[in-house]
Amino acid sequence: MDQNYLSLANSTTLFLIVLIPIIIAVVQAILFLRLGLSEAKNLEIPKPTLKKVMINSSLFSIIPSLPIIITLAILMPVLGKYIPWLRLSVIGSAIYESMAADMTIKSFGLSGLGDMGITSSIFVSIVWVMTLAILVGPTLNIFLLKSYDKKLRSIRSSGGFLAVATGALFIGMLSLMGVPLLINVANPLGIIAAVTAGVSVLLLDGLAKRTGKKTIGEFSFPLSMILGMASTIVATNLL
Repeated sequence: MDQNYLSLANSTTLFLIVLIPIIIAVVQAILFLRLGLSEAKNLEIPKPTLKKVMINSSLFSIIPSLPIIITLAILMPVLGKYIPWLRLSVIGSAIYESMAADMTIKSFGLSGLGDMGITSSIFVSIVWVMTLAILVGPTLNIFLLKSYDKKLRSIRSSGGFLAVATGALFIGMLSLMGVPLLINVANPLGIIAAVTAGVSVLLLDGLAKRTGKKTIGEFSFPLSMILGMASTIVATNLL
């Protein structure tokens, strides 16, 4: 692996550059928190209720963040310490970042994320691909989101074919991401993880309804994710 590439990826200069948008994101989160607390005070929401909501929201945010931490650990040996930190802290996602990096590396004729032939030029290309591709969503939102949301509300209220089509489109997108994992027999771990997570969320939701404990239902999704990941660890040791 190109040592100049590693020096660039873990340089102090890159750390300082990355630190700027991360600080902006942290400040933005603090400002939203202050606005939320101020509005809660105006609405005269009791402090015990507000405290409970904040604790539950914090716990609910931590568990779904585990896949992001795992992806961070995977990307750091390839992209250094700072670019994965930036991408997964501000605008990126675990699936997008790993996919964008892997596709860029393969476009240079290498095998993928685990290839030892990455150079400085490939690293820079990965950063550009990640950055430019992710800009499409926010840019379109700035100019089109308001009109799109207005039109979508109109379609839903009127009913008919278009209302069904928007729901079908969403289901199709989920199927596109999930079905390949369920039918890829060459990767049994993916099937095990998907099936375990799906069964787990159904069982947890059923348990929540039977016991009347809403907390179980609220945490069914993140808990099913953890159980799905844990099942692959067990399956790896058994197989």
